[in-house]
Amino acid sequence: MFDQYISRTLAFIEQAPNWAFWIVVAITFFESMAFIGVLVPGWLLLVGVGALVGSGVLPFYSMILAMFVGAVLGEGLSYYLGFHYRDNIRHWRLVQKHQTTLERCDRFIAEYGALSLVVGRFIGPVRAVLPVIAGVSAMPQSYFWIVNVLSAVLWAPLYLLPGVLVGAAISLPPGSQETLVVAAGTVVLFGWLARRWWVQGRQQQIAAATSAADGPSAEHFYLRSGLAILCLIATLTVLALSEIGRALLKVLATVLSTVA
Repeated sequence: MFDQYISRTLAFIEQAPNWAFWIVVAITFFESMAFIGVLVPGWLLLVGVGALVGSGVLPFYSMILAMFVGAVLGEGLSYYLGFHYRDNIRHWRLVQKHQTTLERCDRFIAEYGALSLVVGRFIGPVRAVLPVIAGVSAMPQSYFWIVNVLSAVLWAPLYLLPGVLVGAAISLPPGSQETLVVAAGTVVLFGWLARRWWVQGRQQQIAAATSAADGPSAEHFYLRSGLAILCLIATLTVLALSEIGRALLKVLATVLSTVA
């Protein structure tokens, strides 16, 4: 069902690019809406939109602006739902189905505050719920809107970039795609390892502060995480300096130079 929906939406955007801006606004708006966002295959749609950008069908900056507008409005409305109905929103039938996600978001905001809204934009299951919890916890409106706007400026291009790379890679010489897939897989692996070991180090650090912790120290995991990040950077550097990397960067430069 979702596959057909995604393919038809992307096909319509490709055939009618003049509608692309408002369709992308709608996608990011509903993806950012509280509890509705988990039902919208927003990431897959935006990867497809990014591929159309990378292949030259859609303009880069217009799509970034559309994503920014939709995300800011969607998370803003989610915040106001939590803010105005904070006394009883947890008892709504729709909300009660997502109690586990709510509890995760509660802990996330309690530990990281406004930073959780920035990081949470990149985490699908909690992205649409965090603004609600921010509203329930009575985060000042001016403070929320500053974080909402600034984090969306960062989120929009980074979220679109994977799809743009896919679209740009299509125009490369035959055989290049396989090399890029291997490089992308390596980057994802090192990124996953870096995050996993950082989280383990954080957990070990908390355990050491509350009781006698068993196993390797937190510094051990942080060192592993740092080495994984260095390997990730080295992989990207080698790719950028290679012939395939230079060709890909040339295509990306063409995409980024297209204003309209």
